[in-house]
Amino acid sequence: MTTERPVTSRLFTTSVIEGRIDLDEKFDKAYNCVINLTRGLTEEESHHALNKALDDRKVHDEVCLGLLVSILADPAIAPRHYHDLTLVSRDSLKVVTETLIHQIIGERFSRLSESTRRQLLWLVRELVKTGINNVEGVVWCLLRQIAGGDVSPKNVWLAESLVDILRENRPWLDKFPVIVASVAYTYLRILEDHHGPQFASLRQKEVTFVVGLLRERFQDCLMIGRDLVRLLQNIAKIQEIEAFWRDLIHNPTSLSAGFTGILQLLQTRTSRRFFVVRLTPEMEKKMVFLCTDVKFGMQKRYQEWFQRQYLNTPESQTLRCDLIRFIIGCIHPSNEVLCSDIIPRWAVIGWLLSSCTSPVATANSKLALFYDWLLYNTETDNIMNIEPGILVMYHSIRPHPVLTTSLLDFICRIIPNFHPPLADKIRSGVCNSLKQILEKRVVQSLEPLFDNPRMDTELRKLIRDTFPEFCANSASGDVKPEDFVAPVSSANVTRMDLMVETGLDFTTSSVNSDNDVNNSNHIGEDEAMFSDEEEEPPTSKTPPPPPTAKVKVEENVVAVPVTEGVEVKAKVNDVNSVEEKVDISKHLEFLDSELRNILVELQNEKDPQPRCDQLQKVCNHLLSEDLAQDELSNLAACLCHILHDDLHPGCSLLPQDISPEGIQESLGRPLYVLFDNLVILPEDDRRRQPQLQLLVEMHKISQQVGYHFLYFLKSSNIKTEKVQENNERYFLIYRDLYKAAGLKDFAGFIIRDLRLCSEEDPRVLSWIIPDIYNSFTKQTMGNAELLQLVLERLDSSQLHDLVCMVLQGSLQMFDNNSFAAILEKSLQWETVEQLFLWQLAKAHEIPVDCCLSVMPKLKFTSHSAVVTNTHGEALSNILMMLRRESPSEVLLRTLLQRECRLEDPTVATILQYWVQRYEDKMAKLINDVVNNKPQPSPNKRKRNQSTKASAVPLDQVLSHLNHLRTACGQTTFFALTTMQDTLQTAQNQCTETQKKKYCDLFALIEEEEEEEPEPEPQRKTKSNRGRKPKGRKKQESESEEESSEASLQIEEDVKKPARKRKKNNQVGSDSD
Repeated sequence: MTTERPVTSRLFTTSVIEGRIDLDEKFDKAYNCVINLTRGLTEEESHHALNKALDDRKVHDEVCLGLLVSILADPAIAPRHYHDLTLVSRDSLKVVTETLIHQIIGERFSRLSESTRRQLLWLVRELVKTGINNVEGVVWCLLRQIAGGDVSPKNVWLAESLVDILRENRPWLDKFPVIVASVAYTYLRILEDHHGPQFASLRQKEVTFVVGLLRERFQDCLMIGRDLVRLLQNIAKIQEIEAFWRDLIHNPTSLSAGFTGILQLLQTRTSRRFFVVRLTPEMEKKMVFLCTDVKFGMQKRYQEWFQRQYLNTPESQTLRCDLIRFIIGCIHPSNEVLCSDIIPRWAVIGWLLSSCTSPVATANSKLALFYDWLLYNTETDNIMNIEPGILVMYHSIRPHPVLTTSLLDFICRIIPNFHPPLADKIRSGVCNSLKQILEKRVVQSLEPLFDNPRMDTELRKLIRDTFPEFCANSASGDVKPEDFVAPVSSANVTRMDLMVETGLDFTTSSVNSDNDVNNSNHIGEDEAMFSDEEEEPPTSKTPPPPPTAKVKVEENVVAVPVTEGVEVKAKVNDVNSVEEKVDISKHLEFLDSELRNILVELQNEKDPQPRCDQLQKVCNHLLSEDLAQDELSNLAACLCHILHDDLHPGCSLLPQDISPEGIQESLGRPLYVLFDNLVILPEDDRRRQPQLQLLVEMHKISQQVGYHFLYFLKSSNIKTEKVQENNERYFLIYRDLYKAAGLKDFAGFIIRDLRLCSEEDPRVLSWIIPDIYNSFTKQTMGNAELLQLVLERLDSSQLHDLVCMVLQGSLQMFDNNSFAAILEKSLQWETVEQLFLWQLAKAHEIPVDCCLSVMPKLKFTSHSAVVTNTHGEALSNILMMLRRESPSEVLLRTLLQRECRLEDPTVATILQYWVQRYEDKMAKLINDVVNNKPQPSPNKRKRNQSTKASAVPLDQVLSHLNHLRTACGQTTFFALTTMQDTLQTAQNQCTETQKKKYCDLFALIEEEEEEEPEPEPQRKTKSNRGRKPKGRKKQESESEEESSEASLQIEEDVKKPARKRKKNNQVGSDSD
């Protein structure tokens, strides 16, 4: 048995492109540790050796991990090592289950080798049989790996193996209602894919199992909600399912005594956990990326790749319903994303509908799109679930009219035909949806859809008959089709751990609560996004989670693109109607009576000073009592609700009169009592941690806490009148807040808080930003994202303040090393932001050398109609820097490496400027460039730069010289002797094609020879080569006496042929 496999992975398949990763090294180390401990020992001796080594916690985890790897990699010794694992584990196999969930199944299941997959299912069977804690999480992850629309042998084998495990261990399964419901939902869905004759035995096995679950555990399956009916409809022709369907409709009490009928199911919203379980982690990651990171108009290649990967077979068309339900139920963008150029959800759904190749799958996809409309309840349902349906119809009116009419026809016909006994209620639900859409201003009028004159006559009549109240002479009949506004999200987008977010908290054996949401995992903006809509009430009395942050927009301008590319703006005046009203009573019941009474008094009190006194009592209670984590979470939820007006003041925190008195008055808000109690505690005081943890929980719920805290830290610093002494200590408390949150990206933490501050209170941002840069230099210095965030909100006065601080030496936002990277990223910024950047660059005294690396990448076209393709801001400022520089070889080579375009005058302009002031030096530098000679440097810095300057192709040099000649009318410069030598050298090196291309430039050589007057005597000496004749030397030459006219003629005869043999000319002149 080998202990080392250095080339290939022990568990995963590898290729030339994807080799071993760090996880392989970790697994190999653990595996070798176990092998070294047990090599040559009997089973009993192995137990003693392993137990002896487990005194250290790290060794314990490594041994458990090594035994896990051994079980998965070597089937022969798997039973023995599983026995060893159960004996030596001291954490109920927590290391094993967490590794399986997060590293093996969750992240790299598709990369597992064939033998490893089989061993993994064997291990899961043993874990379930033993009843190990957290194994329900492993099973849930395996359910996710059963891909919908995939009938490949691997996927079918996984579905069959898992159903066998669950059938064999049915008593274990019945202990976990959420897993029961997830299993039922999964197998009802994939039964639709297993319709072929080759799957007959598997289908029968799955039908028997899932029908048994539905009948015996129907109360657990009720939590699925309305999508249970949708899945049953798709497979209603299966005999056993048909029998269950009849009981569901006609005899509901036979399934459960408390079940009143199908209407009860249809009125229950399906939890997003069930939408998530039907997408593999890889699918989910790619779909979230498509909906949250891809710009509108750039999505085609991503969609084509996704279609090739997952939707390229006839069987895979059923996956479209899963994708649509996932997008509708799980991806709820924030207002910021809705107003950005990110591809909207309706566009992705429109692509899924229009690219479907199966009529049945198309009909099912339409039903998936409008399913939440059918029995929509404004009190319990979410407007974000119906928003894509109306927008995909509207935005497809012109580009895809067939899609719009087919959807309108579908929504009209589904009302009477979905379930005739409920036709009235379904029509009422659809009308409620349309009313909510109009109330929340998702669209301002339905007339462009319902009264479109280009629509088919029969369809218009059908719409008028179905929705008479929304058609014809509506009050808003004069509203244009362009009057559409982006919907306001009912909740801010929060990043969460997928397992916990979907209600499956695998750290305990109970996963019944749908509300066990942990919001502590705030990570970067490029991660998965999920809405924080409310879930069903918990089945057991567990502490409810704090509500997530709500987006509150007051009088903000929201812009969204419409079909004709026009940006329509409208004000969102009433967003409180979109927000959920938070009821703190469910949080108060988990706090002790004293704290509960204080919070109730605080909530009822309206005057600021008594509110501050009540909040001080809360802080005193927190200092004297040790509250558990769930109590802190519920206390934070109550405080965020009670202090809502402090967190959203509706005006700037910074007073108009920025004086110590004005600043102190601004700190009178009750919220700042919490901050003050934290600041006054010494760093080593143990009571400080609960205070920090309370702020962390509040920050998770309302991110405004972050910039309010920063404002308080600076304001308190001013109030103490010891700015220099206390500044660093005060702002380090903000770092403590970040550490208490358990995050890893401090720079991202800062930027998220400041971004919200820039949106809600730009004055505060410009006021605190110097302290942010000075206190957190490592995270902020040269950070392009932070810099753009600051510049996009500055006005000219605030910019002047920053420039003054930079010149005073009290602020540094970037340095020479980081400016080039910032400059390159700034090319995509708005013009004002770039101009502000250059003002700061001048204040920082950034040398032109730092801009040279970007110079060849800059583009410009004079009088261009498309300004987005030019970089005029950067080029103009670099030219202003170059004009203050003396020409050097490095600068000249960098400029000449820039592509020569007649529409771009940049290089010709600076060359002409230098020629006018440094004529001789420019001629010498150009000659060195043509001959590829490095220029001697007077110091080490310039010498290093000279060695870095790469050779410029001759054709590039000639093109710029020719541009200089034509664009600037520069001809006298080329008459210099040095330039004549340069042109002669260049002509000798050119190909015939190049000679023809630059014939006008080379013609300057011949013209000079023909028009040149008699040679000047002063050109005899070598020192005068390449210079214009000086007046003084000309007079001396004229004063010389010639011996005779014949001797002068002889001298001319000697000099005339020497024009092309300059060295000979010099020798001849000396002899004369």
